[in-house]
Amino acid sequence: METLQKPSVEEFTRFFLEDYEPASGPIEETDVIPPDLLKRAADAGAYRLTTPTEFGGWNLTIGDYLPYLEGAARGHGSGRMLVHLTNGVWRPLARFGNESQRALVAGMASGDVVVAFCLTEQSGGTGRDLKSVARRDGDGWRLTGEKHLITFADRADHFIIVVATDDERGKDSLTAFLVPRHTDGFEIDATQRTMGLHGTGHAWLRYNDIYVADADRLGEVGQGLEVALSFLDYSRVSLSNCMVGLAQRALDEAAAFAKERTTFGQPIATRQAIQTHLADMYADVSAGRGLVRHAAALADAGENYTAAASTAKLFCLNMVGRVTDLSLRVHGGYGYTTDAAIERIYRDARGFWFEEGTAEIQQLVVARHVLDS
Repeated sequence: METLQKPSVEEFTRFFLEDYEPASGPIEETDVIPPDLLKRAADAGAYRLTTPTEFGGWNLTIGDYLPYLEGAARGHGSGRMLVHLTNGVWRPLARFGNESQRALVAGMASGDVVVAFCLTEQSGGTGRDLKSVARRDGDGWRLTGEKHLITFADRADHFIIVVATDDERGKDSLTAFLVPRHTDGFEIDATQRTMGLHGTGHAWLRYNDIYVADADRLGEVGQGLEVALSFLDYSRVSLSNCMVGLAQRALDEAAAFAKERTTFGQPIATRQAIQTHLADMYADVSAGRGLVRHAAALADAGENYTAAASTAKLFCLNMVGRVTDLSLRVHGGYGYTTDAAIERIYRDARGFWFEEGTAEIQQLVVARHVLDS
């Protein structure tokens, strides 16, 4: 299978900062990534970093993948989402998919196929108490319910939808389906707008008694939680690394501005108050990066990394908030204008609080680990 030449981390980062970043203005205005930019991201290898070689990917370990993702996360938020999501959502298909479902992974690596992961519901977030249900209908299923804030739903070809199939069986009742976009009665409402992360195509999904063939089931009946976790386990480490990358960009912007902005004839970088902010930001970013790399090392070694990943995510959620706050303060009033990159960075950082597991969930996981140790 033909594959692209893998770029260096520096080349990959440069693409997102120098080629992708100039499109930030149009993306912020239209909330859409230009098609030619999506193609250039594919040509840069954004979608194939961790994909197995049998599907045309580079099969990077998590540890080797993180520097690439961190580089992407320093650019526009939609770019890091392209890398983060695509390098995670192939996993359920490769592990649980039938032959035709697994065949889609190669298309995902090339950028020709887009698959959305659909768990979140307005009523219960990403908890197990899903209101979406599926019932048997002959040789297939009838799905009823809705999802919201589904990333890249505006252009996805297929949707991994997790629903309840037996309300009496608790967590084992969840079952996953790979629903084609053009399924009769499947509604995609792309009117949702978010504070940040523009261009990521968040949308409502609504389905009322739509028919889905049993061949479109992903995994066994009752295996939906396992299907979801095959993506979410990766996501804890990947998202934390995205926070490190965005925080690094906020620090870079603050340092550059402090060297350029002058008061009383001197750059504000010479002021002790500014220096303490920069030092605190640097320490925070470095600590977050260390926690993420530790979790990745455990994952690559095949060890249990659940607590390490949740610890990293808990710390990085707070860290990226602190760092973007301080960067905005270093910029002063200018940072509050849309002319400053930190304005967008600040908004994008707030989305991490709600992506694939809140800080409160991470606290519960870490607390259980502490009490069980």
